[in-house]
Amino acid sequence: MRKFSVLLLSAILFLSACGQGSSNNDAAKESDDQGTEQQNEEDSNTADDGETMTQEENKETEAQVGDTVTSDNGEQTLVSRTDDVGTFESGPINLTIEKVNGVSANLKGDLAEIMETDQLEYIQVDMNVENTSEETVSFYASQATMTTNTGEQLEPDMLMSEHIDGEFIGQVNKSGTSFYILENSKAENVESIRLIFSAASNDNFEDIGEEIDIEVDLKK
Repeated sequence: MRKFSVLLLSAILFLSACGQGSSNNDAAKESDDQGTEQQNEEDSNTADDGETMTQEENKETEAQVGDTVTSDNGEQTLVSRTDDVGTFESGPINLTIEKVNGVSANLKGDLAEIMETDQLEYIQVDMNVENTSEETVSFYASQATMTTNTGEQLEPDMLMSEHIDGEFIGQVNKSGTSFYILENSKAENVESIRLIFSAASNDNFEDIGEEIDIEVDLKK
């Protein structure tokens, strides 16, 4: 299971890691901006088609809606994206939804074999969870239920997802990514989602906060 998880994360989490390298220094950013401006002028007639980049290039250049990232495991196209959704509270727990992506993927190689399909449509949710108290608190961000405007009700795919352990011992922070595989929809048709998180609880399994219920419009 661990081998599969590492392969999946390295192959699929390109949309979480993208753009981190582009902020390493101002000089590199300025150079990238100049190159981007020149490329935009050259591609002005085909801008709506998005760009295609390799997984290595994506580590330096942040994918935008319409862009496709290629690797030995296939290609993944970002069809929607909403950044900085917000921070939400359940008792002493602060849940920050950093990003929600809609992705359409064509798989091949080992990844297609593991997932038992060559086509994958999914919603990706990047999260950070903080316990602001000194007490031990339970909050299971990785077990949130998602519904979509296309009529699906989904649980995170445990093989693909980067699990966030639900026990927070004192003032700690944890982050991870949940992947929701669409069963009857294409990612491009999902215009909004709803995420439902159970309330934070204490050692006696008593709720010490409210359920978190979030609606997110996906930007295209």
